[in-house]
Amino acid sequence: MMKDAKVRDECRRLRIEERLSSAEIVRRTGVSKSTLSGWLKDIPLTDAEARAIASNAHKGKLGRKKERGEKSKFFEMVDVKSLTRLDKAKIAEAAVLFRLCLNRFVVYGSPFDGDKADWLVESLDEKGRTYRIQVRWTKEGRPGNGLPFVSLLCVEKGKMRRYKKGEFDFIVGYCLFNDTAYVYSFDDVAHLKATVSISGEAAEAWHKMRPR
Repeated sequence: MMKDAKVRDECRRLRIEERLSSAEIVRRTGVSKSTLSGWLKDIPLTDAEARAIASNAHKGKLGRKKERGEKSKFFEMVDVKSLTRLDKAKIAEAAVLFRLCLNRFVVYGSPFDGDKADWLVESLDEKGRTYRIQVRWTKEGRPGNGLPFVSLLCVEKGKMRRYKKGEFDFIVGYCLFNDTAYVYSFDDVAHLKATVSISGEAAEAWHKMRPR
């Protein structure tokens, strides 16, 4: 029941804050159309919003980029379309490593490609906890929809699947556009099926790795 409540709250947030279509919310969260209809019946899109989404999708325009802020100097330095998947992975991992060092974590990296954890982090405090960090490059939303998102999927034996509990403690999405890292614990995204949208609350939220 608690998991259902979290999914419902996320669906309502996506409608209220990002004004996403029902089809996009279904894609993001994996809920059924019938269930979503009941959850969102009191917060429909306006006719103007529905027309704008349909028009933007038809024209192939990208959705709104609210909460991303201004373009970073790093984004201006490169032609993002020319970056390969490997380029993006290296940039994201380096950006996150830089931030982990600034926050005075002890960081270890695996010498092997394909490991689920990109960085292993040791907190410099009396509890000495360690965390497995998965780093992802944020992806743009579908045409006509809202914020960029972080994928919660990985590849195993040539097939895509959802990360499982124990495979990471935190997943960090790096957005080159605004040079911001978005930090989510496994519990933050446990109720989501495939993606999590970037949010101001997760921006540079390194305090989540500090033992309470």
